[in-house]
Amino acid sequence: MRNPSSHNIRGIVFLLVIAALCAIASREFLSARKDEPLYPSSTLKTTKRLSDYFAGIRNTRADTPVYIFEGREPGGTMLVLGGTHPNEVAGFLTTYLLVENVSVSRGRLLVIPRANHSAFTTTEPGEAQPAQFEIKTAGGMRAFRCGGRFTNPLDQWPDPEVYLHFPSGQQLSGAETRNMNRAYPGRASGDFTERAANAITALVRAEKVDLVIDLHESSPEYPVINAIVAHERAMDMAALANLSLQSEGLNFALEPSPQNFHGLTHRELGDA
Repeated sequence: MRNPSSHNIRGIVFLLVIAALCAIASREFLSARKDEPLYPSSTLKTTKRLSDYFAGIRNTRADTPVYIFEGREPGGTMLVLGGTHPNEVAGFLTTYLLVENVSVSRGRLLVIPRANHSAFTTTEPGEAQPAQFEIKTAGGMRAFRCGGRFTNPLDQWPDPEVYLHFPSGQQLSGAETRNMNRAYPGRASGDFTERAANAITALVRAEKVDLVIDLHESSPEYPVINAIVAHERAMDMAALANLSLQSEGLNFALEPSPQNFHGLTHRELGDA
């Protein structure tokens, strides 16, 4: 007859091993909630929170820093968004470079490097996407997180079968309800992603932003690639920007923002 105490010891050891493995795995998951440090340039005037413009996202993962740079001379106000889709690395890395290196002499520059802050805390299932990547810099090796295209389901769930955009009523697949670039202009009483989009729309209005640039990256098979998509009110400026790129050997297409495709920054913030 077996000693009952031996069963207890094996059970306790088994539970301790499982607890240790869970603790090791949880460190990686919890690290995704910690933002990498950024080191703003000398023309930084102040740093605000997105919740300063809409209190409905305060104390949630939708809240995120807003870096405000100001030149000595008066001028226009530009907002640059990165991290609308945190799996598009070039988009948010560009805003990191802006925050750390920009020199503003005239007007104001507002930068939100992590527009969909929640999406930085998740990844793309089934895409073999690395959790992070490293870049060697003059100051040493720096690690950056890869995020997901959609808001973390821990912050917004479940997805509806059909996503109805507010206020147009446009119908999209259910998962698009967590796509920030389908949620604009947002709404104060909406779901998590809509409230985050509403906060950015409120910022645009409160700060009297003249120009918004939303930075993205696309996979090779995507139909709109190497392109500037512009609202009709910004088409002249977009054309000048495109000519400037072409003069440096960078060939981009200039695409008009579709008037009947709602929820995107270039349509809804242009209409705001």
